[in-house]
Amino acid sequence: MASTSSTTHRQFTFFDVETVKDIHDSESCPEIFKNAPEISAMTSSIAGLVVADIHGSIHILNQSFISVASWVAHVGGRVTHMIERQGTLVTIGVCTSRVIRFKICLLHAEQEEDNVRSAIMKIWNLSKMDKRTNGPSLLRSAKVQPSGKPHPVSCIALTSDIAFLAIGLADGTVLLYRHLDQSLASASGSLTTLPKPRVIHEIPTEPVTFLGFTTSNPTSLSPADDSLPQDASNHIAPSNHILHLLIITTSSTYSYPLIPKVSSPSSVLVDEIGAGLQCACVDWKGRWVTLGREEALYACAVGGRIGSYALEGEKKSLHTHLNYIVVVLPAPFPPAMTTATTPVSNQRKFGAGGAGMVPSTTTGAPAGVGPLSSTSSEVARVVLVDMENKLVAYTGNFEGGVRDAISAWGHVYVAGNDGKLTRLIEKPTPDKLSLLYAKNLYSLALSVAQTQGLDTTDVHRHHGDHLYSRGDFEGAMREYINTIGGVQASYVIRKFLTARLTPLLMTYLQELHARGLAHAEHTTLLLNAYAKAGDVARLDSFVRSEGRVFRGEGPGSVSRVEDLAPGEGLSKEPPFELDTAIRVCRQAGFFTHAAYLARRWGRHDDYLRVLVEDVGESSVELALGGTRRGTGVKSEKGDERKMEISGYSAAVSYLRELGGDCAESALTHYGRALLDHLPEETTQLLIDLCTIAGHLPESSPPEHLPKTQAKVPGYLSYLALSRASAVPPALSAGDEASVAKPPGAAKENGETSAEEDKGAGTSGHPRVASASPGPGHVNDGSQVPRRPSPTLFFAQFVDHTAHFVRFLETVACRRWGQSLEETVAVEFPGSEDDESERRDQASAWNTLLELYLTENQSKGDKEKALRLLRSSHLPYDATHALILCSSYSYAPGLVLLWEKLGMYEDVLRFWMDQHNSGVREVMESGDSSHTGAEILSSPSAQVIAALRQYGPSRPHLYPLVLRFLTATPELVSAHQTDLQEILEHVESEHIMTPLSVVQVLSRNNVASVGLVKGWLMRRIAKGKEEITTDERLISSYRSETKLKLKQIEELTDTEHPRVFHVTRCSQCNGQLDLPSIHFMCNHSYHQRCLLGNDTTCPQCERQHGIVQEIRRNNAQLADQHELFLSEVREHGFRAVASGFGRDWLQLAWDDTAPPTHPDGSSGI
Repeated sequence: MASTSSTTHRQFTFFDVETVKDIHDSESCPEIFKNAPEISAMTSSIAGLVVADIHGSIHILNQSFISVASWVAHVGGRVTHMIERQGTLVTIGVCTSRVIRFKICLLHAEQEEDNVRSAIMKIWNLSKMDKRTNGPSLLRSAKVQPSGKPHPVSCIALTSDIAFLAIGLADGTVLLYRHLDQSLASASGSLTTLPKPRVIHEIPTEPVTFLGFTTSNPTSLSPADDSLPQDASNHIAPSNHILHLLIITTSSTYSYPLIPKVSSPSSVLVDEIGAGLQCACVDWKGRWVTLGREEALYACAVGGRIGSYALEGEKKSLHTHLNYIVVVLPAPFPPAMTTATTPVSNQRKFGAGGAGMVPSTTTGAPAGVGPLSSTSSEVARVVLVDMENKLVAYTGNFEGGVRDAISAWGHVYVAGNDGKLTRLIEKPTPDKLSLLYAKNLYSLALSVAQTQGLDTTDVHRHHGDHLYSRGDFEGAMREYINTIGGVQASYVIRKFLTARLTPLLMTYLQELHARGLAHAEHTTLLLNAYAKAGDVARLDSFVRSEGRVFRGEGPGSVSRVEDLAPGEGLSKEPPFELDTAIRVCRQAGFFTHAAYLARRWGRHDDYLRVLVEDVGESSVELALGGTRRGTGVKSEKGDERKMEISGYSAAVSYLRELGGDCAESALTHYGRALLDHLPEETTQLLIDLCTIAGHLPESSPPEHLPKTQAKVPGYLSYLALSRASAVPPALSAGDEASVAKPPGAAKENGETSAEEDKGAGTSGHPRVASASPGPGHVNDGSQVPRRPSPTLFFAQFVDHTAHFVRFLETVACRRWGQSLEETVAVEFPGSEDDESERRDQASAWNTLLELYLTENQSKGDKEKALRLLRSSHLPYDATHALILCSSYSYAPGLVLLWEKLGMYEDVLRFWMDQHNSGVREVMESGDSSHTGAEILSSPSAQVIAALRQYGPSRPHLYPLVLRFLTATPELVSAHQTDLQEILEHVESEHIMTPLSVVQVLSRNNVASVGLVKGWLMRRIAKGKEEITTDERLISSYRSETKLKLKQIEELTDTEHPRVFHVTRCSQCNGQLDLPSIHFMCNHSYHQRCLLGNDTTCPQCERQHGIVQEIRRNNAQLADQHELFLSEVREHGFRAVASGFGRDWLQLAWDDTAPPTHPDGSSGI
């Protein structure tokens, strides 16, 4: 239990005094208070101020103190107690023929009574009026009589949900009504139906003076223990899961548990101090009961006494107003020296005094049966005490004494015995805080603001300004930190921009980031401050920090970082502008921290940019710890081994871990720089990326790397770029688990980490899909992995020809199973498009051919080029290859490609051009004929060899070669034998006429007549023979024509009869007999042999039928003009001559004139 405080009273004027006047008469007090001695009880309600008098009547007053409802509640008696909750008013009255005087002292009780009657409890519904009585509806009416002998009611208490009602008696008995709300809600119950009361406490020697319900069990009066809203008061419903009834007697305090319910509840002694009638009240939040004793005020909770406030003097009554305790006690000065209200600034001491008054029933305290003895000379003092903050908010003297004090409509109303009504109005919070600021009581101001549930930002700001003006910069910064979120950050930052205050500024900015309220400018300023101060430790802590999530306003809210439990309120989002942080770290030279931030939050591009552009060739220390296994590599002495690795090596390792689209995108930007410094490792990475789907295989770091002077601090070890993991270790030991793994990282057993399984949804940063199975291991239903096109990386291999060749050859072999030697079957369920794959294959082999043909390549590469061109299984583009061979003057390739394309004339012309250009010798290599023969030593010899190869199937090549060989005397003299062979072949195959040969040879003066003398003589002799043969044929044709004409003449001669000398049948070859038939064609037949066909000769009919069929077909084709025109376009005059021969022009069908078209034009 807390001892009585001896602290000097802190007294302030937080309340203004105002006399309440009657609305109709501004010179007098409200009408109902003019006869103050007749007021027996007062209480506040939702309907207004409820006032009861000694005649048993009750009045409801509005804020103007005008009665809006009046009725007689207890006929022939008086109202002694009233209490209201949620519109339900509970009154207790007594009905006597003589006045009962009841007085309870602090140590003993004396009672005088005549014709005592039982107390009657009535319950009213203030929200429902009864028209007959002009008052509220009566719900219940019953006697309060636990035993045969009635005892006066001393106090009453009711919960806010009307579930529990407690009544204290003067004989030490406490009655408890359970489930009162259910009984009142029952429509079937009568007026006397109430739950049966239960006696929960009974000590005859200790009269009960106060009852109060509490809903918590605080251990101190600190405002930090507040957990309930301001309007809770002592009316908290039992739904808060904790409910106790505190029983105050004249000498002790007891506690009775209600919720949670126990098996055998009983009252338990809490403290051995008590209080007199009206000298106790419940805290405004229902946490404890305040007891008023002569020496001090005590706060007692369920667990015992939790605090006290020294206030000497006899206490007349205690009341609750918000967080204040209204104490009424005698004034310390003689009546002649006081006024109606004495300002608090003139009063510093308190003494004892007396005042006759009627007790208040605001909290259920009893009122006397009659007014206590009082005189007009009595002076009472009213003091408002804030128990939590240990201060006096108001002190004032009232002449004539105080009848009652009550809290209503947010103010304190003091009713005097002289009929005056005074209103105490609390000053606005800014005014109260200004009073405290003026006295530099900032801690007290903070406590006051917290007690009333106000925003404490302004208090911290004023306190910080005060400390700053005194030079206490550290204390000022502690206060300014508490203003984050309520005060503009620039207000604080401007105060700490000097160099000596930079550490404090860093503290403020770091806390600003931790709460997620920093902007990009704040991040820039903080990191620059770190760089200026060289505070690497704090920079380490900053980049490792997590964002904090604060609970909102309301009960149990947290507004300060210090109020968070360890590990509470953490966020997976960076507490600062990530782009700005990375940029400033790079600018300030903190490449390690920039890389850590980029990798920690999955910024792959930024991470690689730092390694490649900033770190570069500088060596960095990489701990082999921080891998997936979570342990480093330990030496025999137990220390962790480290290795030196450059930024480029770290970038290659990181890209190998990422794989997929991230590595593809990064290599298109940084591939050239990596190839310039790590050609072997980068080339292998590109090969694996283009040939392997899913995770790339691990590769060991280079064993021999040049060590250069590091341009970054030695604490770069926490980058931990392990080949087996993408998880950066913490900046210090033991923090690895809190660092998120970047995309693509997997555990050693191949499973994804737990954080990857969750999808890292809270971070919102990009992540690479989990690893797909390798070739031949694609799960059913899973997405087939995609490999990037090799063409994306062609531009990166500038100035790296050898590595480019290796890249293309390896990719072609591993991805498509293609090589110069043979085709290897490769099966992989890739998702690449077949058409795009074919394009990539052609691009790869076309590029390889160009690389083989470059001037700086070896002879072996030239041979590879020829093997590539000879291959039939490699998908290179022949036209593209022809252009390349022509550009690089690669004769074997040109010849080979012309052969494949059927461009044999180009082969001959190539060798002719070679000869004409002065080339007399060519390289000796395999011939394009695939026969293994050696290429001849001169271009002209190559022409002859090509003619021998291609000429038999292409006769048009002989005139071309003949003109070439007779172009110069040297060629004629060198190839006389070849010319004779060519002329003989031309003669034997009838390729050229003698005239054409002579024209070719005679176009210049190179070839002599003697060169072709023998050939010409043979051709002339043969020509003569052909002429003789043709003449004989002409003579025979003329004789035959004459014979045919003579036959025609005889057939057409109708004047000379025809004599038939045929004796045998042309059909059966039998002797002719009658009847017989003779035809003009000299064929005769038996009539029986003709089988009814006696109009045409059977033998001639078969011969002429074929000719007739041909003529009919020609007649049908004569109308197909498009066919005729197409033949003319293709064959020219030959088609026209053929048309005349087929009679398509219809010249032979019309003996008189050519046929005409419908338009009248000639058919010809």
